[in-house]
Amino acid sequence: MTQTASLSDLSHAETLLDRREAGALEAFHLAEAGGADPDSCAAGRWMAHMLAGDFASAWQESDSIRMRGAPDPNRMWNGEPLEGRRVIVRCLHGLGDSIQVLRYAPQLGRMAAEVTFEVPPALLELAPCLQGMQRVITWGKLAPAEPVLCDSQVEVMELPYVFRTEMRDLPIAERYLHLPPSHRDTIGRAMGASYAPRVGVAWAAGDWNVSRSIPFSIFRLLLSEGGFEFWSLQGGAAQSDWDRLPSSAHLRDSACLGKGLLTPACVISQLDLVITVDTLAAHLAGAMGIPAWVLLQRAADWRWMSAGDTSPWYPSLRLFREPDAGGWAALIEQVREELRIWTQTFNRSQKIA
Repeated sequence: MTQTASLSDLSHAETLLDRREAGALEAFHLAEAGGADPDSCAAGRWMAHMLAGDFASAWQESDSIRMRGAPDPNRMWNGEPLEGRRVIVRCLHGLGDSIQVLRYAPQLGRMAAEVTFEVPPALLELAPCLQGMQRVITWGKLAPAEPVLCDSQVEVMELPYVFRTEMRDLPIAERYLHLPPSHRDTIGRAMGASYAPRVGVAWAAGDWNVSRSIPFSIFRLLLSEGGFEFWSLQGGAAQSDWDRLPSSAHLRDSACLGKGLLTPACVISQLDLVITVDTLAAHLAGAMGIPAWVLLQRAADWRWMSAGDTSPWYPSLRLFREPDAGGWAALIEQVREELRIWTQTFNRSQKIA
């Protein structure tokens, strides 16, 4: 078969995957048989398996990719045992990815002789609050003066693969992020008292995947629901959307309480509910066991799987899925209705007691 045909087969398989169609796995097999790149086809099957919650089959695809040995800057671990070794975990993906997968820190610490976690500068303050973190370093101006001695290095997103995790044995499913009580209490006092439900909101994901973001002109319809104290958890350029809203006592901005990630994490710890797109706020809430509604695009990321309204990674999360590509408006209407139902059972005085 010609190279053009094999590329066409691969493109067809990827289209099926995006649509969550059952034929995606077969299509990737056919594309590989037709001459498409084996690693690309295995990666596609990996995605299909993860979306279906079949982690064991996904790891078999990872085995195949690793054994072929094609260069990959994000594939650092070569399969060697980590028992008794000095290991460095490098967090080269997004901040939310790191929060999600650093739950493996205690498990890795029990296996290795020594573990160092290299996190992005933005996570340096917050990372030590995660359970089981040993030595935490970063790069750039705050990098350690001497290089870290290690026997093995692992990219953080490889850790579920290292431990051959299956859904039934996901580690530390909730409450593995423990904030400093002094900072948390300071933020709580700065937020003041409220007998209205406090709801945190984030509508925009990172620039690298803007399809996860909801246009603020649609998302802001949530803010018209009365009887709530809404707190913006939004970071990045999209913060300016909030600044353009008319001033209101029920609209509060976490950015006014301080910089860095520790502050919004402490704000989330004081909230009754978080409503967010697939971004860092969802992982922070999930890691602390705070109830959160995650609004997902139709072609959601593998970690949320392809169906269902719950997450095996975070028991406190509820998933809302875009009904069709471009269907954010319909989803927001669904969430507004669910918010009205939710508030009927809310009683802040009971929570305070």
